[in-house]
Amino acid sequence: MIEVAFLGSGSSGNCAVVRSGRTAVLIDAGLSVRETSRRLKALGASLCDIQAVFVTHEHQDHARSAADFALKRGLRVYATEGTARAARLPGPLFADIRTVRGGDEVAVSGELTLRVTATPHDGHESVCYVAADSGGRRVGIATDLGHVSRKVLEALADCDVLGLEANHDVDLLRSGPYPAMLKRRILSDVGHLSNDAAAAALYGLVGPRTRAVAVLHVSKQNNTPGLAARTLRETLHEMGVVLPCVIAPPDRPTAWLGPASLGTAFSDACDGDGRGERPACEMRTCP
Repeated sequence: MIEVAFLGSGSSGNCAVVRSGRTAVLIDAGLSVRETSRRLKALGASLCDIQAVFVTHEHQDHARSAADFALKRGLRVYATEGTARAARLPGPLFADIRTVRGGDEVAVSGELTLRVTATPHDGHESVCYVAADSGGRRVGIATDLGHVSRKVLEALADCDVLGLEANHDVDLLRSGPYPAMLKRRILSDVGHLSNDAAAAALYGLVGPRTRAVAVLHVSKQNNTPGLAARTLRETLHEMGVVLPCVIAPPDRPTAWLGPASLGTAFSDACDGDGRGERPACEMRTCP
């Protein structure tokens, strides 16, 4: 049965681990190899469990350690041609770098398949991934989106676990200390999703199978975990849906999220703020 844990999410480094049976992969490599290993250990997992790394785009908070995983750990690394080139990933003579593009499906094993979808961001051929197990249960993860395109909406609709960026509050960003050029980039159609934009997308993304929403890439400067969770939770309430909203903090992993671990363990939407006052979620204890 498929499940996901977010090892870290934010400008300091993004990385998630998805597993089904004996197959496990990383989505993004924005943490150092050592830190990735440390956080996996906190979940009862290990780098030895990982079969491959899937990179969404070349920005350092997503691809920082991709080359190290390929060269030092001997892992397969999947990325688009544009991402591999921009991230300066090693060539095929030196490492197992495999090129993907939007619309591709990669069967890591009989237990886990990943589908690739192009995303609107200012990277070189950025993508998002939807992982599925042999029973059709799905985990969709999308961050660094200027907007939720039709392709992204179709790809991530009705996933069992949805990981979606809610990067900034528009008012906080506009009144904050960032330079005007950076503000324009973040607010553009190839920038990042605001809380309101992420909340609006839930109408097309949350379906009968959806069991949890993980809130990703929350800005430290232009947002707060509580504000992001509250905005999405209010929309879910308007939809008549009760789902946990799990904040993925930047400095520690969430617990495992998946159809088997969700359900009665949540009494209501969980909005852990990522700062330690409450756990990121209130499910079973990690092994």
